Amino acid sequence: MELHQLQVSYQAEEDRLLFRASFKAEDGMLQELRAWITRRLLKALWPAILQSLETQVRLDKPQAAHASADIVGMEHHASVEHIRDTGNFNTQYESEISHFPLGEAPLLITSVNFAQNPDQPVRINLAPASGDGFELAFTMVVLHGFCSLLRDAAKTAEWDIPLEMPGAIGSPASGSRRLN
Repeated sequence: MELHQLQVSYQAEEDRLLFRASFKAEDGMLQELRAWITRRLLKALWPAILQSLETQVRLDKPQAAHASADIVGMEHHASVEHIRDTGNFNTQYESEISHFPLGEAPLLITSVNFAQNPDQPVRINLAPASGDGFELAFTMVVLHGFCSLLRDAAKTAEWDIPLEMPGAIGSPASGSRRLN
């Protein structure tokens, strides 16, 4: 199945983030996976995502491993701009879903595992405390877009979790920079 859309939205009545991923089946019909992301999970997930982004840089560009944090920051900026320029952040999430392989009720995710290989999408396995979870393959652009969705939803939730990208200008990780 081909990844079609991602959505992360804050659900105030649950005080959780609702993560939705839709896929196009071979017959063109949409299928959707749903998961809850709690504040506690997001606090653990964010550093793991950042680590996976830097690891992927080291895997894909070993000669630039020393600058992986700065490269992640630049790739994030370029990816988000690309997504914004193509209008994908403004595209309404399609709700005409025909099938929910794991049910309509979102899974309460309690653990996340990453699998990475050179020049391959980052595979993220999201699992509940018991039962089946699901694994998604994120290209770097899509993973950076997912990061942006998480940041926006956490800001809406007013969770006061600093979700900063490494090497981003103005972020605490970037330090002070000067041009002489």
